[in-house]
Amino acid sequence: MSSEAAPTPPTEGEPRWLLSGAYAVLVTAAICIPAWPGMMSYDSLFAFTEAKTGITTALWPPMHAYLFFISQRLGAGAWGLFLGQTLLLFFSGAVALNLLVRSRLWATAGLVAFALAFAYVPELVGAAVVHWRDVTTTSFAMGGLAAWLAAARYRSRAALVLAAASLAVAAALRYNAVLLILPVAPLMIWRPFLGAPIPPRTRSLTTACLIIALAFAWATTHWRLPDFKRLENSGGFGGAQQFDLIGISACADKVYLPPPMTNGWPISPRQIRMAYDPRHLQFAFRPVPGAPRIIETNAGGEMQKIWPFAVKAEFGCYLAHRTAVFVEQMGMARDAVFYPSNLEIIANPYGLAPAHPAALAKLGAYITAHQGELWRRPFWLYLLASIAVAVLWLRRNPARLLLLALLGGALAYPALLFVAAPAADARYIFPSSVLCAFILAAGGALVMDERRRLGG
Repeated sequence: MSSEAAPTPPTEGEPRWLLSGAYAVLVTAAICIPAWPGMMSYDSLFAFTEAKTGITTALWPPMHAYLFFISQRLGAGAWGLFLGQTLLLFFSGAVALNLLVRSRLWATAGLVAFALAFAYVPELVGAAVVHWRDVTTTSFAMGGLAAWLAAARYRSRAALVLAAASLAVAAALRYNAVLLILPVAPLMIWRPFLGAPIPPRTRSLTTACLIIALAFAWATTHWRLPDFKRLENSGGFGGAQQFDLIGISACADKVYLPPPMTNGWPISPRQIRMAYDPRHLQFAFRPVPGAPRIIETNAGGEMQKIWPFAVKAEFGCYLAHRTAVFVEQMGMARDAVFYPSNLEIIANPYGLAPAHPAALAKLGAYITAHQGELWRRPFWLYLLASIAVAVLWLRRNPARLLLLALLGGALAYPALLFVAAPAADARYIFPSSVLCAFILAAGGALVMDERRRLGG
């Protein structure tokens, strides 16, 4: 008899398509009905408008407008994307979790835990009901994960291609979304079928698909479809740099703002401190009695020249400012989590308005009542997900490497925001927070299933 151990199966469970589908429909209904046809802030409506009038800028990645365009062409308007992205998120999450967990009982328990995380952490459901590209990014990232696990289960190259395509759309929706994918990509290339025997050329196919996917995501932010006109990126890092100069000046008691940021009017450090708020750059642009108004401008390129000098000269204040923003971002501040939702559709010429205002009001009251509670803050998801992965490593669970890669993406995502975020909106960490919720749900189900099979 051969002394070699039997190969570890690529996935412990089955996709359980009917269970996954029913679960996705129920959770989608619970999330979508109160907020139908999906709430819209300024940037959401901007993408919806560009879907009608054409892409004009890459201030925000235009992929969101393309998805709105598809929804409109299908006759579904805004609600088509709202319904589709929510279904994709929870169907993909369900398929992925079912493929990881052998026991139907514990897989179902994990699915319940994943859904309940959205209710328990108000910022998750608060973001999920808004047409924010952060949600769409999450949906396609989860779709890529589910397709990859299905590829491993069925040794399917077609599913590997589908996984790369879904990840491409996710990366095209947010400039920083590539960090969700980067820790997973080496594992996909090294183990396309999660350790199962690899047919010839499968690793090369996976590598090529991921390279093409990331190249496509990059290209969509530079050239528009269908005419491939070069797009002007008027956003970039400028907002974060302006935020940094305001924060550094407020901390260092020294003015680092170029004169065009105050229309040439002199401003004192005390007046800058009166305007500064680590929650959002836009707060600094509000009128402050007795102080020149700070305006949003790149100062003719002067700001980009001052920024590196100010960061180097006042590095301690730069870190203090960035830490203050990050503390707000992760829900670790004393006050309630900042901007957990946007429960309105701003005025528009398209007739878009909330369909169920009474249900929406109840949802808003729930978010407001619980968003400040310490034990419901988003930072707990990251801490507990890290613990869950550590437990799986100690138990040598077969899924530990996969969940570690997912955790790497979930931690890298807000890490970039530490230096690049122009605000501390809770929605910015929605993709990584949802990934942590999935890791927690899947990790708990895997541990309990393993304990059951080992007799406790």
